[in-house]
Amino acid sequence: MAEIFTCTAKYVIDRIESGYAMLENAQTLGIFSLPEEELPPGAKPGHTLVNIRGIWHIDHEDTAARCKRISEKFARLKRR
Repeated sequence: MAEIFTCTAKYVIDRIESGYAMLENAQTLGIFSLPEEELPPGAKPGHTLVNIRGIWHIDHEDTAARCKRISEKFARLKRR
């Protein structure tokens, strides 16, 4: 069953360095750091996260959609 996240800000993991994940707000593009131990299991750069009641979750559906959009854009650029 797919998880449904509504009315929740989405954040993309930009990178993980020195024990911190740098998260980019998907709407405002603002960046903030989060201790790596607060990431959900399996989280890695490029994953979309949401915070529900103080717990971070991977939004697998949004992550897949972002990956598909990026891949399609890259393929269009390669054809030019």
